Amino acid sequence: MSTHSNRGKHAYAAVLAGVLLLPLAACGSGPSTAGTSNTASASGTAAAASPSAAIAKDAELAAAVPAEIRGRGALIIGTNAPYAPLEFFAEDNKTLVGFDIDTGDALGQVLGLKVDWKNTSFDNIIPGLEAGRYDIGIAGFGIERDRLEVVGFVSNYLSGGGFLVKKGSGIKANDFKDTVCGLRVAVQSGTTQVERLEKAEKYCVGAGRKPVQIIRIPDQNQVVLTLSSGRADVVSADKPAVEWAAKQSEGALCVTGTYRTPHSLAGIAIPKRNAALNEVLQKAMTKLISEGHYKRIAEKWGVVDGAIEKSEIFTKPEQVGDGDEIFPQPIKEGCA
Repeated sequence: MSTHSNRGKHAYAAVLAGVLLLPLAACGSGPSTAGTSNTASASGTAAAASPSAAIAKDAELAAAVPAEIRGRGALIIGTNAPYAPLEFFAEDNKTLVGFDIDTGDALGQVLGLKVDWKNTSFDNIIPGLEAGRYDIGIAGFGIERDRLEVVGFVSNYLSGGGFLVKKGSGIKANDFKDTVCGLRVAVQSGTTQVERLEKAEKYCVGAGRKPVQIIRIPDQNQVVLTLSSGRADVVSADKPAVEWAAKQSEGALCVTGTYRTPHSLAGIAIPKRNAALNEVLQKAMTKLISEGHYKRIAEKWGVVDGAIEKSEIFTKPEQVGDGDEIFPQPIKEGCA
């Protein structure tokens, strides 16, 4: 489940005959599962320009890293690209870049560890954490009650959700009730938005309205392509993802509405077996925030409005509110 996003001419950027053109990396059976190390020595020009390039190791925090991770000298992080601007591929269709990627690389530098990124499907990350395939997960995870049953979180971002439409389509969606009834809604599989749309479908039928047609797609790039090619009326996704897609569409797409939840924080997912990392990562995030590195990363990827001022640890479901309720923001003028 998602909370789960400057790129220039990357995956969302090119427009061909009014349809968003996506990179080859977004096609096929799903994300690559190969590890991608985004340390300064491994990422070429992408890392050289990263705000995390000059971050110093904190010896005390490095010593507090669990022995297994410290011994191998690498932090294995599960993620799910493409989901711009949080995590996606650079122009080489191999190097992972984005707000989450720079944040994870910066945390690795604070802890004196290389970062080994593992790209996989979104709904495989938490099971992968439980199975020991990854040390942590960074992929725009909303900090939600059901997830806290199996993993802990260290907050790293303030998210929310939104609805993406073709500009001038006349569609005005900003909630999971009346404004989506009868619409074809494209959504990434395994995300919180799927659950909300399933509830919306029941609501619409109960209200005597046409049901929502939910189009579940594993890849976020393909989700957007489904909209731009006319096979969907609207995309439901996290706020930074829909805003990024609109920005990169050169005016073809726009965000018609956004919403907040009782607890819109996103966080770094940490398996219960690695609970010792909770305090280590929270202190490392605090260091990045206090020294200005975190803000520079947020500015680089255009997500300053979602930047947090304080990172906190979440380990119990009762720490967060019920995520079923949403708070729609006013419909944006000039979009539909």
